[in-house]
Amino acid sequence: MAEIASANPLANLRSKLRGGTLVGTRVVADSMDLGWRGIQAAITQHTPLRETVRGICEPSLICLIYHLAGPTMLTRKLDGGPLDRGVVLPRQMCLTPAGPTAYWNHSDYPEIVRIYLHIRMYESAVQEIFNCDGSTACLRPEFGMVDPLLEQLAIAVAAALRNSDCEPVYIDSIANLMAAHLARTYSSRASAATNFPETKLTACKIRRVIDYVEANLEMGLTLERMASEAAISPLYFARAFKMTIGKSPHQYVITRRVEHAKELLRSTDLPLEEVAAAVGFCSQNHLSRMFLRHVGVPPGAYRRQ
Repeated sequence: MAEIASANPLANLRSKLRGGTLVGTRVVADSMDLGWRGIQAAITQHTPLRETVRGICEPSLICLIYHLAGPTMLTRKLDGGPLDRGVVLPRQMCLTPAGPTAYWNHSDYPEIVRIYLHIRMYESAVQEIFNCDGSTACLRPEFGMVDPLLEQLAIAVAAALRNSDCEPVYIDSIANLMAAHLARTYSSRASAATNFPETKLTACKIRRVIDYVEANLEMGLTLERMASEAAISPLYFARAFKMTIGKSPHQYVITRRVEHAKELLRSTDLPLEEVAAAVGFCSQNHLSRMFLRHVGVPPGAYRRQ
């Protein structure tokens, strides 16, 4: 998976808030300190803008804005492009390609999740799907669009932000799905879209992946590294993995971490914070949340039982 460059729109957002140039904007949650690689994101709440402002983005980042709450009269003007204006409702989205500067104005009090995807991830998806130079496939801007798949991905990102989810495999999976969907649906190559290959991993490949996961549970496992063990592109790996064992890579990793945590809780007196670190959860809170979801009781109660 392509690495995110140094351009950081969230740092830009925080800087503008500190400088008072975004009066009426409140950050509910952002991914700046969560270690996300494939995408960066923030949930923000807004009051009406008194004047048009330059969008908080970078030339190398695609911006997807999903409206969580509050209909608003929205205006967007892209450099070299037409003026978009209309009422954007909750569950609708605006897609802004990397490159042109966007200028925004809005009324009312919307709550949005803004998602930034690096252009290299999109171009890599174009190359994988259409076997061409990804930089030749322009991404078309969209305004007030409805897209059920992108909506589900945006909702997943918003939930991860609210939960301070720092699981790299999960975020990597969302980023790859988003890049592939943008390439297949909104690129200039979209009319030539082909289906993803419906291929399971061989027994040898799935064993290598599973062995790698078991040996590195305490590490920050990534989708890219797991895919490399199977010698398959990250773009197709998550789908092939789930077809093979019935769980997504993220679900499988979480299940194995919880099982390992159960063993440590039964056999050691390690503090919960050390148990979390030993099995790869980023915090004790992350361990407790996943443990309760999978086992039905908190880790402390499980140990006492």
